[in-house]
Amino acid sequence: NEQEISQVIINLMINACHAVAKKGCIQVEIACHDDKWIHIAVKDNGTGIPKKDFSRIFDPFFTTKPVGEGTGLGLSVGYGIIRRHGGDIRVRNRKDKGAAFTITLPLLASSQDADPNREEMRQ
Repeated sequence: NEQEISQVIINLMINACHAVAKKGCIQVEIACHDDKWIHIAVKDNGTGIPKKDFSRIFDPFFTTKPVGEGTGLGLSVGYGIIRRHGGDIRVRNRKDKGAAFTITLPLLASSQDADPNREEMRQ
């Protein structure tokens, strides 16, 4: 489902915006591997993620944001969406500064395979 995948990527970009505040850089990289997998990386040079939080980063209601500024559902919901699509999502801190989230999803043979009713839905 394109909309679900878009939701995950947008959420990662919003999180990256919060991490870099008004200064910094956000990169989105897309690559294919063996014509079977697509890799989508959202990287920033913000504050990074404390090591103690890595084991809980995808848990429901876990947030590193101050009280009232985050629900702690974005990464958890995103993780579920990616897994339902046969993919994986990983996070790491970057060498210099910031964090990188990488989504790996299986490629479909064609867009018709993604949703056979798609053309009908547009009419």
